[in-house]
Amino acid sequence: MFGKKKKMLRKHETQEVQARFERNEGAGKDIYARIADLKNVPRDNLPDAVFMLFVEAKHQSELIRQSIKERTRNDFNFVGFVVDGDFATYLAEEAAHAVRDHVTNPQTLLEAMSEQLPDVHFTIQQQDAVSMVASMIRVQRLEGILESLRLAGLLDKAPNRRRTSPQKNGIL
Repeated sequence: MFGKKKKMLRKHETQEVQARFERNEGAGKDIYARIADLKNVPRDNLPDAVFMLFVEAKHQSELIRQSIKERTRNDFNFVGFVVDGDFATYLAEEAAHAVRDHVTNPQTLLEAMSEQLPDVHFTIQQQDAVSMVASMIRVQRLEGILESLRLAGLLDKAPNRRRTSPQKNGIL
């Protein structure tokens, strides 16, 4: 009886994880398709288009982080001091550390006598970790595009419409 409930619970959790992964993967594919479409955007509109895409990718990343935090109480908020200046290595090390976190139930006497190993449950599911790392890569890619636009002098010319509210400008 308990085994059947446990099996049903695992099946439901697996379905939820897969649904989240497919939803995140779909959103990621959409962002990459829109990145590819940036080459068709007129030069004057390019900074705004990239910035809006960056905001959307950052929002998706935050949603994934919040979802992981709610389920596992593990925060993927990587805000820290990078000593050697290699931000990519810092992010990879933090992600690897978070993914290794797991919970193991103590082995029962019956399991020990029958040489069964106890169940190990990773705190963060593999699909959730993949979604999180993929979203981090997308955000970093868009930050690189924004930096390229800034270096080319295109970002400085763009109006700063997104950062001011309509009420401050007297527009309602």
